[in-house]
Amino acid sequence: MVGAVLGPDSNGSFDHLLASVSTLRKTGRPAKLVMFAVPGVGQLPGKTDLEDLSPEFLWAPDDLSARDLLHECDVLVSLQDGVPLLVLRAMASYVPIITTAVRIPEALRNQRTATFIHHGDTSGLQEALLQLAKQRKQKPTLDFLSQESIANYYSETYLWRENEPSSANGHDAEGLALIKKALFSVVPSRQLIRHGNRNRPQIALTIDDGPDAVYTPRMLDILRDHGVKATFFVVGGAAEQYPNLVVRMKEEGHDIGSHSYSHPYFHRLSWKGAMQEIQMTRWVLHRILGEECRLFRPPHGKLSLRSLFPAWAAGQQVVMWNVDLKDYRASPGEVEAHLDRTFLSSGDIVLYHGINDASIRAFPRLIKSALDKGRKAVTISELNRK
Repeated sequence: MVGAVLGPDSNGSFDHLLASVSTLRKTGRPAKLVMFAVPGVGQLPGKTDLEDLSPEFLWAPDDLSARDLLHECDVLVSLQDGVPLLVLRAMASYVPIITTAVRIPEALRNQRTATFIHHGDTSGLQEALLQLAKQRKQKPTLDFLSQESIANYYSETYLWRENEPSSANGHDAEGLALIKKALFSVVPSRQLIRHGNRNRPQIALTIDDGPDAVYTPRMLDILRDHGVKATFFVVGGAAEQYPNLVVRMKEEGHDIGSHSYSHPYFHRLSWKGAMQEIQMTRWVLHRILGEECRLFRPPHGKLSLRSLFPAWAAGQQVVMWNVDLKDYRASPGEVEAHLDRTFLSSGDIVLYHGINDASIRAFPRLIKSALDKGRKAVTISELNRK
């Protein structure tokens, strides 16, 4: 029995999955497919048609049915960039996992029952399913306490965009702003920076959350074509999957900083967990580039003792920003409209992501705005120079 959980952009992934299960059946194995609903993803396209056409298809529309069916599965396939709660439950029950996740908890990455494939790798998915079909099924454990312990921990600490907490209320936001202002006024810029020298005609473009196999090469092409350098704050887990892109960043003259290993909320981590996030990415980047990582940006821009002290202990400068174009959730035209309302100044550090088509299309416009009035787009290292 093959369980499957899809992400928001599931059409292509679903076709690959059906093809792979069909291949499995052609080998003489009676494969049954179970589709699990995911909060925020919605109904699977064509679900009703599939139920009518094939008795080998099951649908788990809610959490109760998912718990029962999960332990019947020989494997759970997760075709999305992220780690949904169901995958964590499968991990705790020793159900084998095939996943395309890039940002993943360290505990999942180290599981012997987890197989990692690239998004859209149909042959890789088929091969992984065939290999698992040949193995003797390990009876899953039914320790719901351990399941919930793992699931609750990671669901509150690791990056699931749909589970981000709501913004702070007015009083909390005001208090946080005051704390940040005090930090920037007291801590030396060599340790914590949010903008550069206002008297130099420079702007630093910084790009978070990569590398991504689809969008990062397009970002690099645009930067190359405009003769502009930037700073990439990469997620360690993604860098491990796409080291060639990290090497390309360096070869083309860009700065590379750490954005943690799995993009957690640092203020919710233990001290040990926070230090591991810093050290794991430090080790990954050193292995790929052969040099120490000197820059760190906390995920979600959360400044806390657990995001500051481990980074400083590793000799890293914490780099924030003073201009955020909110491009990671932009629709066509929104970034351009935001730029029209934004006055860029010398010394600005601009936060960008470039993880969707709208932000990619708007990127040349951002570069043009950065270079306006004779300014130069520079890396954080150059912005730091005295």
